[in-house]
Amino acid sequence: MRMKRWKQWTGMGLLFCLLLSACTTEKEEPASVPVPNPEPAELGQTLTVVPTESAKAAAEDPSQYQIQTRLTDFQLLSGTTGIAWGLTRNELRMYLTEDNGKTWVNISPASNVQFPDNLKYGRDLYFKDRMNGWVVRNASGTSETIVLHTSDGGGSWKVASIPDKNKVTSIFFDSDHVGWIMLTAESSTGKQDKTLYKTEDGGAKWKMVMHNYISSNQTSTQGAIPPLGYAMGMTFTSPAKGFAMIQELGVPKLYRTQDGGGEWSEGPAFFNRDKLASCSGFIPSSPEFFDTSNTEGWIPVGCQVGDSAKYNGFFTKDQGQTWTFAPFNLGWNKGVNQSLRPSFINSTQGWALVGNLMYHTEDQGKTWMPLPASRVLTSILKEYPEVGKLQFSSQRVGWMLVMKNDEMRSRLLQTIDGGITWKVL
Repeated sequence: MRMKRWKQWTGMGLLFCLLLSACTTEKEEPASVPVPNPEPAELGQTLTVVPTESAKAAAEDPSQYQIQTRLTDFQLLSGTTGIAWGLTRNELRMYLTEDNGKTWVNISPASNVQFPDNLKYGRDLYFKDRMNGWVVRNASGTSETIVLHTSDGGGSWKVASIPDKNKVTSIFFDSDHVGWIMLTAESSTGKQDKTLYKTEDGGAKWKMVMHNYISSNQTSTQGAIPPLGYAMGMTFTSPAKGFAMIQELGVPKLYRTQDGGGEWSEGPAFFNRDKLASCSGFIPSSPEFFDTSNTEGWIPVGCQVGDSAKYNGFFTKDQGQTWTFAPFNLGWNKGVNQSLRPSFINSTQGWALVGNLMYHTEDQGKTWMPLPASRVLTSILKEYPEVGKLQFSSQRVGWMLVMKNDEMRSRLLQTIDGGITWKVL
């Protein structure tokens, strides 16, 4: 009896010591060491992520390769190939699929390069094709902007830097060698310092080709994009020719270069505010071209009224020399989805989500036909009401990212019948 009671007291004593030790350790932890917030149990998308050599095994038994991750953006590269990514505790997690989302390969850079914000395509990240991609990290308290580059589809990443601590606004590559990064800093209300860097070796070395502020060895900024206005993106159609979208005093305006970004001139003019007189604000994007010759393209511009917005388009058939206004007979999206723009695959065919219903046009937006209501899409949008992006890569294949940001959850959806039915990838 005494032996049994002694064992009970000994066990209680050990438990007390363990509790005391845990409390003491917690008190003695240095205040400067951040304690990460626990991740929610539901992180969003369930992906079958496999090593390249295990693709066949994953197809036979996908459950052993499944993970959960919260996605924040994606980009379709073809009808079967796309990349999707998100951040978890500042670590970039990036995945590539080449089989319509059945299996994915982890192509994330090393975790020691951390990113404090969600990355957006065309601003922080750009892929020219399945093999060549770039990711930019803002200086974030340091004096250098970090540029990561892969030329083997994410198998390895090389690191370069730009000696500039301003904010990254956009990135664009014309080929796997030639690309540009624009950095900006607000100098006064409505004005920005704008600096453009160019690489000709895939991102290993970067050279400043334009800036619009007077430096110690410069007496003029003639030929640069003016300080007035905010940079909204850029597009290049060749190593020499490119466009920059600037929002000046709330109005979108194009600037053009024909020498690779050194000299810029205003135009071509495309925007007539009188045609959108009822709009209180605008959401412009840089030009997008549909074909490899960069002959035909469009500029999506959202019209804002209060907390609602609807999009119209400006189309070109001559490599951006002239633009034609195309009013879209669409309804308005409200609140968190007001910036959701339509997706076009050529000058005539496009898709738009208004509310919970998908619309399709085959005449450049003159008429929009409502597609049959998708039971799956309607159900998912009730649970995930924030639509982050809609993109089609062909007449049949499209992706949509839906989110519930207050719970850090997301779903990546796919259609293979032109937007009629949808499924979770």
